[in-house]
Amino acid sequence: MLCAVNYSRPLADLVRAERVPLDLYKCPAWPDLVEEASAQRPVYIHFPLGIGHGIDTAFDSEQNTPIDWAARIDPLLERTRTPLVNLHLAVSTQDVPAIPLDSLDPAHADLIVERAIRDVQAVAARFGADRVLVENDHDNGDRHPRPVYLADTIRRVVCETGCGLLLDISHAVRAADQLDMDVREYISALPVESIREIHVTGVHRIDAAWAERLRAAGMNAAKAERLIGRLQDHLPMTETDWGLLDWVLGHVRRGEWGRPWVVAFEYGGVGPVWEALSDPDVLAQQVPRLYRMVHAD
Repeated sequence: MLCAVNYSRPLADLVRAERVPLDLYKCPAWPDLVEEASAQRPVYIHFPLGIGHGIDTAFDSEQNTPIDWAARIDPLLERTRTPLVNLHLAVSTQDVPAIPLDSLDPAHADLIVERAIRDVQAVAARFGADRVLVENDHDNGDRHPRPVYLADTIRRVVCETGCGLLLDISHAVRAADQLDMDVREYISALPVESIREIHVTGVHRIDAAWAERLRAAGMNAAKAERLIGRLQDHLPMTETDWGLLDWVLGHVRRGEWGRPWVVAFEYGGVGPVWEALSDPDVLAQQVPRLYRMVHAD
């Protein structure tokens, strides 16, 4: 297993000063940023690709169009040698307006699974199922219908397409909270035998103080206000988060679950909000701890 961290300039300063160890940077599919990060460490790409739109291909969530593989993806795959192509199972109410957010209807879950499988199969036909990952998502509060983040939905898509699972632990925490489930029970119900990559961050329930910090970092005030009372990821790890990661990695090391090629810490990053929240002190404390955990075996 390798240890990756979201590329940010505060992190790059720490790496340059040899204050934190890491194996590679995780970057968005932004060519200029990839070149900047690659000057210091190897890079792999996390692509903005959605599935479940029922368009027989992936959807580019940054361009808001079906993906242009030749222009957007292939050059970065070749440039960075990113081994796997990630897909977000993030169907929105815009995609399926007939499905209520809180739907419990099995027919609605079947529809989402069917649409997602069509899209994944098209991507697998291009790259091979062994190079394709489906990432578990969560409820955004007003965008993703309940069947999207049910563990059974994710299991069916992964198992019926033969692709791998990108286990996002923080997404699982948020999904379990919305479903009023124990998070370990929820994760265990995912297709954990198919894990090929893991993402982790700290998850905090946003209070007024956190909302003010987000506003100060540049987040839209109305959006920050809506987050109060909800869980938010991409924040510093808590002891609860470390304990959950240790539990996951324990299953991996015992061979009970699939072994990821990389464990990526999604704290910090680029863009006005996340760059402002990339605290060097947090990175200096938490990146070495993660590195030790990943390389413990």
